[in-house]
Amino acid sequence: MICMPSISIGDEFPLQFSRLKGPVKIFLVHGSFAGNETWPLIVEGKVSFASELKRAAGNNSTIHHFVWSGQNNHQARLNAADNLAHEIEEFTDTEDRVAIIGHSHGGNVALLAASKINRPVDLVVCLSTPHLYLIMQDPNGEEVPLPVYCPPQNQKQIKDIVCINPDNDRVPDFWAEVNGVNDDSAIGLTRSWRRAQQLILPKVSSPFHDLAARVGLTDEIVNLESRDELIVTKHNIKYRSDVSGVDMKHSVVHSCRMGFILGKVVRHGMSDRMAEYLGTIYQQSPSDDGATVEEEVIELVRKQHYKDIEHPQSQVALRIKSVEMEVKKGSALALADEELPDLYFVITDLEDKKVFRVDEADDGLIASWDFNAFEKLLPVLGTGKLQVWDDDTFSDDPIGEPVIFTLSFKPNQFERKMEVTTEHYSITIHWQRLHE
Repeated sequence: MICMPSISIGDEFPLQFSRLKGPVKIFLVHGSFAGNETWPLIVEGKVSFASELKRAAGNNSTIHHFVWSGQNNHQARLNAADNLAHEIEEFTDTEDRVAIIGHSHGGNVALLAASKINRPVDLVVCLSTPHLYLIMQDPNGEEVPLPVYCPPQNQKQIKDIVCINPDNDRVPDFWAEVNGVNDDSAIGLTRSWRRAQQLILPKVSSPFHDLAARVGLTDEIVNLESRDELIVTKHNIKYRSDVSGVDMKHSVVHSCRMGFILGKVVRHGMSDRMAEYLGTIYQQSPSDDGATVEEEVIELVRKQHYKDIEHPQSQVALRIKSVEMEVKKGSALALADEELPDLYFVITDLEDKKVFRVDEADDGLIASWDFNAFEKLLPVLGTGKLQVWDDDTFSDDPIGEPVIFTLSFKPNQFERKMEVTTEHYSITIHWQRLHE
């Protein structure tokens, strides 16, 4: 029996679900160039991604560290998928639930392995996985992306596929056709996708291009593309991360905290509430990468970030997802000249200290701002003031009086819609409550 230290912070996981029945076997798959990483290990006296995963998943869970070469080429991933499929069949019984968690290309190994075994897989989690697509066209010229490492058998074989990415990790969507993956190998793996479909390759090599590729003047023409989402699953989770550095941006997705959260996913299964919770994670810098460390190291990092927050697992910051606004004609001073206002709004606290201002929307009585307009996070705010403005040519004119609002969330609620209506305007703000 290995005794694992536990990180005891109250309200570690605020959502309440029923536990799924039966023992669960969890297989952890590292990514390319990552066979020496220790996040998939359980080491006595240390905390790691794997130990926190095990703690949250419960006593009926078993962790299996799958080792493969980690070479960044197509054939290595094919070989690894075959070996992983053999290990799953060897180490599981019919009554076991099976979960596979893969980081980076380990997610592709996991997806491909699941299609090769003769038993169902309950869950595959892809952490910062570059999902490779063969891009073809139908007879009308419409693009048809075919997932290379996720054949149709997976939809029958895997109950849930979950893709989780930090929003500032660029690795999954810039990786492309390198190291042995070409059109021919991708065509072979996507054959089952193309049954009963008439598709063509939009780019085909010419004799001149083949010659240029051989002498190094240009790269081979390929129809491959990498994306950070997998089109065959509805659970594509992108969460907020402020961690810096290319390596850390890519590896923080298997932090100790994420291990604990995914243990709860394994224990309780996926649901819309679970997906909402995963999408409202906030990872600050510095963060751990899930490697085996002393418990005190994790505690010090959390104390640094969450000094004034009692339950970081429930609420650490606020984010605006989107805003829709409509101003009644005649409410803005600029409208006296028949001009359309340039609308914006400001949020302050009750002492009139500015918390947030959005960029103006030009020339219109109706304005909207999407997710990209709200990069800045807001502090935890229970009550505040909202003021709508018209950015006039000569001065900024307020529209109506400031409105005091109270932002309240129900227990275990992480998203809500706030509607404000006055005689001058109506505004709807979609809020997210972020947590560790």
